[in-house]
Amino acid sequence: MITARSVGFLGTATLAVALGAAVAVIDRVADTRTSVETRRLLPDFARRSGEAHQIEVIRAEDNDLGSVSLVRSGDGWILEQRDGYPARTDVVRKLLFDLGQLDVIETKTADPGRFERLDLRDVAQNGSKASRLVVSTAQGDVLADLHVGKRRDSLQGGEPMVYVRPTDGTQTYLAEGELEMRGKPHQWLFREVVNVPQADIRRASITAADGTVVELERITDDGRDFRVVNILEGRKIDSQYAINNAATVLDKLLFDDVRSAEGVAFDPSLGSARFVTKDGLVFTVQFAPDGKGEDGKSQEWLRVMVEMPESASDETKAFAEQARAQVDGWAYRLSGYEMERLRATMATLTKPIEGS
Repeated sequence: MITARSVGFLGTATLAVALGAAVAVIDRVADTRTSVETRRLLPDFARRSGEAHQIEVIRAEDNDLGSVSLVRSGDGWILEQRDGYPARTDVVRKLLFDLGQLDVIETKTADPGRFERLDLRDVAQNGSKASRLVVSTAQGDVLADLHVGKRRDSLQGGEPMVYVRPTDGTQTYLAEGELEMRGKPHQWLFREVVNVPQADIRRASITAADGTVVELERITDDGRDFRVVNILEGRKIDSQYAINNAATVLDKLLFDDVRSAEGVAFDPSLGSARFVTKDGLVFTVQFAPDGKGEDGKSQEWLRVMVEMPESASDETKAFAEQARAQVDGWAYRLSGYEMERLRATMATLTKPIEGS
């Protein structure tokens, strides 16, 4: 018969076992970490990281993430796979810093047959999940060449860990430290197309491929809502949110992909979108076809052009020039959600009045 006393005893015993197991795990981790002398994986890298001129993240041909090649350009970095589009300097600097801070805490297998368990199989082989990280100088000196595999969380909530293997060897290691290996090329980029604050937009005009136009206008200068200026007889607004969303799409607009606009055939017959700010700046969006995406839906590239009035204030001119420098010469592909906002029509923003 189980009594309150026996339940209490069992609870105490269970707690003791759990604590004992936890201590054993901690002791085992401590033993592991002292089983080899902790040392820097790349002892000279931190000192020479300022010489880095090219960073390559190489993956297997059948890896959907693809490979990345970053090259220093002036004070920043560019991505070769996206026609030299600027990369996020903060991300690159952090990668270089973190690489120089990796500490070897455990020697692992040297058997190539077991590399796959650590995601360290050579990237020259299809099916490899590793990322080969190569950092070199402008003169071609290799500062680092590693295969980077699985991440492993710390049991004690400390620094993260990652499995690595020098590319020219078979010895693998568990290294302590952060090493963020970003995925697809666009994840290394500053993804903002433009950022026109919602409160600054006064009017929007969206032209569909069939030539129909929907005109949107802010109802009051200090208000949030827009109205459909040219709403058709017998129809009414379907969703105020959808109207506001279409009119303010340029607020913090991000791209999914980018390429040079050179050679892209922008076609007026595909429609356009035009946005006017309170200061008279005009942002025009044009489209170009790009076949079918992975989901079978048609995709489009777009470009953004910026115009400003001669009477614009110095502050407005500076904003326009910064936006123009950011978008000139580039074509962007957006998410399906953002494209729906840019492709809003009278049919999607309004609905028939009942009984009309």
